[in-house]
Amino acid sequence: MKNKKKEGTEILHPRNQLALYGYSNYFSSLAKLFNKGELPNCILFSGSKGLGKSTFVYHFVNYLLSKNEEKSYQIDKFSINSESKTYNLLNQNIHPNFYLIENHYKSQEIKIEQIRDLISFINKSTYLEDLKVIMIDNAENLNLNSSNALLKVLEEPSKNTFFFIIHNDSFRILDTIKSRCLLLRIFFQNKDKKEIFNNIKNQYNHDFNEDLVNTNLHYDTPGNLLRNLYILQDLNIDLSENRLETISLLLKKYEDYKNYEILPFLFLLIEKFYNDVCLKNNNRFSSYFLSYQKIIKEIHNMKKFNLNEKNSLNFINNILQNEA
Repeated sequence: MKNKKKEGTEILHPRNQLALYGYSNYFSSLAKLFNKGELPNCILFSGSKGLGKSTFVYHFVNYLLSKNEEKSYQIDKFSINSESKTYNLLNQNIHPNFYLIENHYKSQEIKIEQIRDLISFINKSTYLEDLKVIMIDNAENLNLNSSNALLKVLEEPSKNTFFFIIHNDSFRILDTIKSRCLLLRIFFQNKDKKEIFNNIKNQYNHDFNEDLVNTNLHYDTPGNLLRNLYILQDLNIDLSENRLETISLLLKKYEDYKNYEILPFLFLLIEKFYNDVCLKNNNRFSSYFLSYQKIIKEIHNMKKFNLNEKNSLNFINNILQNEA
């Protein structure tokens, strides 16, 4: 049964995506390594946000932890059995063999206290062959102290302890963390992204404009596009209107509702806006690029340093209006 997307409702969390699309080769390679006893203790999944990295990791975790269950992961279909004990424990985040650190836009940083709690988990015994799986989502939110504490944990991991670290490659992460992990870069061609998007959107009762989808998939990822289209729907915004007006309206909506999911959408629209103006006025490329950098830096700083949002948003809007 499809999920009807209504105003204000959430898109399915990655742990609840029972089907996996586009990752069959990645999955099969990791499963083969695990079954041969050669799976690295730490894997860094790096790629653009919205490519389904978290969904992929949840599927692989389900595969690892449900192997000895009657209703185990269906690897032939790359599908989670919703009746499995593992799935239901993971869904409630109470599986004794699994530890999750998950920070999003409103949870500014992954702090050292969270890593200390992780260390306590690692030192506890488990009931399933002593297998422990740690998932760190949005690892770009690690601050310096938590990064250094994590490095110590990664230096000598136990034999049956596996770290799956998910990183949005639009942001930096310490090279020392990278050096202790197998780096798995996730990338899809446009045709693959379109196929993934079409499979995901079929879970919802909504038909999106085909031209709008094709145009925006060139710039964005399937997950981000789905989220952004629903933001437009919830806020009653027409993307076909003047792009600068759309950006200004989204800035105002963010100021009113403090919806952090609007921020990455603003990044995309601002990038596309400057791409268009550069094509029209190639002789002003350097000044446009400087303005674009100022805006992106202001949004990052607004989030990272808790700047006065009203002042920051006015600053951004003033720059954009001067480009018109």
